[in-house]
Amino acid sequence: MRILKKTGWFIVSMLPVALAFLLNFVSVFIPVFIFIIREMLVKGGAGSFQDILNAALIWCYDNLLLCTAIYHIIEIVVFGIWYYLAYGRKKREAYFERPGISQVGFIVLLGAALQVLTASGLNFVYYVCPGLLQGYEELMETSGLSEFTLLSFAVTVILAPLGEEFLFRGIVFRLAGKVSGCFFVANLIQAFAFGVFHANVVQGIYAFGMGLALGYIYGKYHNIWICVLLHSVINSSSFLVKCYFAVFPETYVFFLINILLGGLLIFFSIKKLGKIS
Repeated sequence: MRILKKTGWFIVSMLPVALAFLLNFVSVFIPVFIFIIREMLVKGGAGSFQDILNAALIWCYDNLLLCTAIYHIIEIVVFGIWYYLAYGRKKREAYFERPGISQVGFIVLLGAALQVLTASGLNFVYYVCPGLLQGYEELMETSGLSEFTLLSFAVTVILAPLGEEFLFRGIVFRLAGKVSGCFFVANLIQAFAFGVFHANVVQGIYAFGMGLALGYIYGKYHNIWICVLLHSVINSSSFLVKCYFAVFPETYVFFLINILLGGLLIFFSIKKLGKIS
């Protein structure tokens, strides 16, 4: 009976993720639908529907970053309201720690270190065996997130951290806590969901690791805004790390050194932040 109950709660904890996938589809459908209606009105019945649909899909492909921004705005509204109504109005338990200035500093350091480790690892794999990351590279170029623009910055540093933290640490983590009272289990479940949501193997692997770190911070402070800060630092650091890498020759030794540096800084930051009480 306990196994059935735990299985039931696991399924329930995945329902918000399923809803997020649906919202992702809606965020693409809405602009495509608007594009089709506009074209039909402008052309006044001239041209086939198939031609208009193909044009709409091409427009969507060329404007994936805009669709991503629309999705994250919908995500923030839906899951922000859900989080607030279910958990946000409740007074935080007194036994959870409140981060001071030094703790916030170490959280920022943790975010930067996670990005250094991830970027160095990806570049090392690309340097040793470029073919393994070909699909990932194409995905990032298509998404529009690989180039620095005002919209990519807003999506990466503001919209995605807000929406994803409301969803994964704010809701999925809480529901996963019903599967087991053990923090480790709940953290694994929400990190797994975070990885799966990115819908490709490469992003899924490093999103899982980052999800564990974000879950650790939420488990320690139960403060969603601290998680938003960490997530924002991780994402914004990607722009700075690119500039850092551009200064030095790209060799596998350089990336190995940075993998080691990132790992040590992560260990140092977590050690300074301490265990979850």
